[in-house]
Amino acid sequence: MADESEIVASFQKNSQEEFRFSIAQFKGRAYADIRIFYEKDGTFLPSKKGITVAPDTWKEFRAAIEKLETVFQERKILVPEQE
Repeated sequence: MADESEIVASFQKNSQEEFRFSIAQFKGRAYADIRIFYEKDGTFLPSKKGITVAPDTWKEFRAAIEKLETVFQERKILVPEQE
């Protein structure tokens, strides 16, 4: 999808995959791209598993993530962070 992409964060999902959070440019517009990359022959490649969020829907997307976190906390699915 992206004409250009700037990785702003990443972390390992497992030994062969990682999550990448990027700002992607496509046809002159910026998007948030959250995607799983997989390793093949020593190189990480983008998979079809991911989501691209346009700036005009970012607030709703972020609110949905925050609501999901609240439900996780209420159900004690998340381990409390160590201070």
